[in-house]
Amino acid sequence: MKKPVILTACLVAGLLAAVPSAGAGELKGRACVIDGETLMLGGKRRHTKCEGGKIVKLWGIAAFKLNQTCEHGMGRTVMCGRYSAAMLQEKIKTAEIRCDEKATTFGGIIVAECFLGDDNINQHMVENGYALANRKDTERYTGYEARAKAGNKGMWTTRFTPPWDYIGR
Repeated sequence: MKKPVILTACLVAGLLAAVPSAGAGELKGRACVIDGETLMLGGKRRHTKCEGGKIVKLWGIAAFKLNQTCEHGMGRTVMCGRYSAAMLQEKIKTAEIRCDEKATTFGGIIVAECFLGDDNINQHMVENGYALANRKDTERYTGYEARAKAGNKGMWTTRFTPPWDYIGR
């Protein structure tokens, strides 16, 4: 009589342990910024590197490469890749964010739409000119990109060469 009860209790405990704390395809935690479109969720920064978490690429956007430079209208060179990453860091600071998984790449990188409270982080990056809409993923952010460009926001005040082949134009 005791064996079936113990077996049932073990099965129930195993099932409860297998249920993730967030919804299916949803991740939560503090993020470490790798670049303007990539985070490490649950990771920590050690000596300028992120380590120990899950890599998350922001879905639907294409940010400047970390070492990419842009020419400012006043003749100065701007480190637009580092600026993009800094603006992402400024947005999330040390707060806990939530990411809704859209896909996983072959290398295990999670592609997701991320939120700080109700604020869409992906949208924030595009509408402020820190990233471009990636039409290969979705058309969702193209209107925000057009408004940022028309308003000379973020990197739209510079002369840069967007990676058109990368973002599906």
